[in-house]
Amino acid sequence: MSRDRFTDILRYIRFDDTATREARKTDDKLAPIRHITDTFVKNYKSCYNASDIGCVDEQLVTFRGRCSFKVYMPSKPGKYGIKIWTLCDSKTFYCCNMEVYLGKRGNNPEKQQGQRVVKQMVDFWENSGRCITTDNFFTDLGLGEYLLERNLFLVGTLRKNKRDIPKILTETKHRSQYSSEFLFTEKLTIVSYVPKPRKYVLLLSTIHHDNSTCTEEEKFKPKIIQFYNSSKSGVDVLDKLVKEYSCRRCTRRWPLSLFMHYLDIAAYNAFVIWYTKYPTWQSKTSFQKKRKYFLDELAKKLTNANIDRRAKEFESNQTGLNRNVVSAIEATGRKILKPPRVAGQKRARCCFCIGSNNRYTTICDNCQRHVCNDHCTKNQTILCNICNE
Repeated sequence: MSRDRFTDILRYIRFDDTATREARKTDDKLAPIRHITDTFVKNYKSCYNASDIGCVDEQLVTFRGRCSFKVYMPSKPGKYGIKIWTLCDSKTFYCCNMEVYLGKRGNNPEKQQGQRVVKQMVDFWENSGRCITTDNFFTDLGLGEYLLERNLFLVGTLRKNKRDIPKILTETKHRSQYSSEFLFTEKLTIVSYVPKPRKYVLLLSTIHHDNSTCTEEEKFKPKIIQFYNSSKSGVDVLDKLVKEYSCRRCTRRWPLSLFMHYLDIAAYNAFVIWYTKYPTWQSKTSFQKKRKYFLDELAKKLTNANIDRRAKEFESNQTGLNRNVVSAIEATGRKILKPPRVAGQKRARCCFCIGSNNRYTTICDNCQRHVCNDHCTKNQTILCNICNE
């Protein structure tokens, strides 16, 4: 398509019925794109069987326009944007579930938001035996027990101000560097590790039930910490991969910004599914190049139907096409049969002759411009001087 048509589509694209939007927005701030969001999330859940380890964290879709649930996150590179709770596979970084953060619910602040988010993210994984990795915003003793009842496990860092943590795990004055203290219950394990003097980290695990640690070369880290470090960055890596090849464009409308983010994630998820099904595809190329080749092929497959339709219309002489569009279609490998000339066709001035009022019926077979006999070459085809170079 032409550039102007593409910009017009971006300008006028909408995802819902504007006549009923205001009524729906009273109950749902995401009403302008709720149907599209639910469709994407449903497909994310059903199209791929994730591995045994998942990660729950937050993403920030950069956006500085007007939006009632826009947030400020100074720790993120973009600072301002729309926050999305995300569950992804820690091994393949496939996005399994997501939920857009819509701000405060009602007039009262939400309590135990982290627990509620994790429960909602992993509800379709019940009785699967998977392990969920979270940071200290989400991790809680009550959450660990809740997930165990549903045959799910939890590994994550704990905040130091939790009431359930005994003081023996938080006192570091008399503890040596790289030392660990373990606390065991029937179902839970808490470890306190000292990476630096007078510094400590707390982790909770419902899948580890011993005090095993690593070797001296790895600073005697407990196995819980080693497991957490290997699976904690799933959402961060997904965010980085999505931004490497993105279809996002500058826009002031938050529904369009979210829609383009959904497309980026869907494209990466499609690559994970393809590579899982065909692991030997492009075996001699790097992961990054494999993804680039896949996105190129995906774009061609998505546009082939439209290319064929417009090419057939042009071949049957039903409609005209800009010569740049014709060139773009032929660049994809689709050969266009030029419509045959008919007697009495339109005459026009030669595109090369300056100041001449003479009109000609001869048309270049490549660029479809009128030319005179002095500025064209006639063999099996008719080509103007530029196309013949």
